[in-house]
Amino acid sequence: MKHQIKSIIAVTVCSLLASRMAAAQQVAPSQPRSWLQDTKITIGLGVGGTARYAGSDEYRAVPVPVLNIVSPSGFFVDSLQGAGYRHDISDTLFASAAIGYGAGRKDSNDGLQPGSDKLKGMGEIKGSVLANLDAGVKLGRSATFSVGLSQPLSNRERGISYRAQLSSTVLQLAKDKVSVSGTAYFGSAKYNQAFFGVTALQSRNSGYAQYKAESGLNALNASVVWTHSFNQTWSVSTMVGATHYMQKAADSPLVLAKTNYSGFTSVNYSF
Repeated sequence: MKHQIKSIIAVTVCSLLASRMAAAQQVAPSQPRSWLQDTKITIGLGVGGTARYAGSDEYRAVPVPVLNIVSPSGFFVDSLQGAGYRHDISDTLFASAAIGYGAGRKDSNDGLQPGSDKLKGMGEIKGSVLANLDAGVKLGRSATFSVGLSQPLSNRERGISYRAQLSSTVLQLAKDKVSVSGTAYFGSAKYNQAFFGVTALQSRNSGYAQYKAESGLNALNASVVWTHSFNQTWSVSTMVGATHYMQKAADSPLVLAKTNYSGFTSVNYSF
């Protein structure tokens, strides 16, 4: 199942990007335009709170930098997804490919990085450069459904993660916008073992019982984002969310809290 999902998304995205490039070559060149023309840029800074690691019963405060650049040609930079390209296949279908970064996990309370002293002896999961591939469909005017995967390009021992997301704008006013989303997260055997499993060596070093985490669903997430715009340039965004760990992940001795909560508020400037 996981290999089929990976293959379908990869083939779809690559085919679409190739067709987009071919189409671009056939279109007669128009008047020269700056790449910044009609590009929407949003920068911002905020503060948030999140669990120390997936399944932790401890929380930490984190800074929340905001960077979002979207060009009419489809290229984008996003502080969550990374840098990449999105192609609207039609009025309803879209696909994207991006290069981003996935944080690892420490076995100590090490600054702003995920981790906890309660993981002492578990060792470090190194961060990875990720290839993020997504494909989706627009459902009406305000909802989308998408599936995606994150393939590590460095430190590949962390494995592949998958996601399926349904999101919708439930309120759109002159100065206020409220969006909700629900996401199901899956992991390959490598991924789930890296973040939720305990090997024999880790068990001896940490004191946690040995545990094998198999591939499959590991978490469900629900979140709400409210954005209030003061004018065309300044806005404030607030997010609250909850992640509930499922199946093999929920049974892991590392998951000390089966539900984690998170939230942030940021002040943003768009131009």
